[in-house]
Amino acid sequence: MTTPVAGTRATLTSWHLIPLFAIVALVIPQVTGGSYLFTWTAVAIWVLFAMGTNVVFGWTGLLSFGQVAFFGMGGYTVAVLNDRLPDLPGPVLLLAALLLASAVAAVFAVGALRTSGPEFAVLTLVLAQVLWLLTYRVRALRGDEGFTGLSGVPFGGDRVLRTDQELWYYTIVVVGIGCFLLWRLHRSTLGASMRAVRDDPWRAAALGYKVRRTQIIAFSVGGGLSAVAGGLMTHHQGVASPDLLGFAISGEVLVACLIGGLRIFWGPAMGAVVLVWSHDLFSGTEIDTGLFVGVLLLLIVLVLPTGLGGIPAAVRRRRRPAGPPKGLSAPPPGVPDDDAGSLARTPVNALDVEDRR
Repeated sequence: MTTPVAGTRATLTSWHLIPLFAIVALVIPQVTGGSYLFTWTAVAIWVLFAMGTNVVFGWTGLLSFGQVAFFGMGGYTVAVLNDRLPDLPGPVLLLAALLLASAVAAVFAVGALRTSGPEFAVLTLVLAQVLWLLTYRVRALRGDEGFTGLSGVPFGGDRVLRTDQELWYYTIVVVGIGCFLLWRLHRSTLGASMRAVRDDPWRAAALGYKVRRTQIIAFSVGGGLSAVAGGLMTHHQGVASPDLLGFAISGEVLVACLIGGLRIFWGPAMGAVVLVWSHDLFSGTEIDTGLFVGVLLLLIVLVLPTGLGGIPAAVRRRRRPAGPPKGLSAPPPGVPDDDAGSLARTPVNALDVEDRR
């Protein structure tokens, strides 16, 4: 159950982002082109990848170093199907990647979630490394050579999307649909149960939540969306190679979530924008991109633990007058001011206080 005031405000804010998203999608290809549009397309793909990863990491509290397994699985699924069935439309290829990765993620989670914490994280890393090794052991996956010439997206009949603008619009529509579905999930009862499991799985179980089932669903959703991002990346780069399963990608997507803010819905998207553009801007300079991202992450952890997405809330707190709002009691000891009003208005079983921003 959400409070009328907080729920309405969050819903209005989220709905207002839809026309803003549409404006950005239409304006970017008009004011940029060439390498800049290529980079913005990569940014959009990483936004979806980071948002999907955050379902596992930020919403449910499962540390996974293996999201790249599903990212690469999606890329190779699109590449193999495109090679064997070149007339299949791009959306069908992405749907196949989504279904395959979601099923594999669910089956993997059923066994892996018998462990927790570092053991679970290591198992996800092992999964990614096994899939990376398979690209060299399975002849159909072509080893180092991989698949090339995949930049065109078949779109039914003889229609093929090839230009930078066409690939941008195709990518941004898919990313927009994915983010909208994630937002609906975030506002649903299932989304609230994921955050309840993250905050305190024992308490969530005592309140009747199916903790293991919720974690499996979250892992499956995160894996499926990561696969869609991997499929988009294959079409974007025109190549599917073992690099899609590199461990560095898993680390970078987690860093993007941390930079933007794990508990802010749009936080990982902000982190993805910063991460991709830092790689692009510093690629031709003597500045090491890893050093820049590392220093930025350190500053955020020390100065702004909620991430870049928490800046608006921090500004509101500074502008807020001292003392509790009129009609509300002072917060109990140990409870941050931001959660005090919510706790005063919300039943005990609503455990998603921090996620209402």
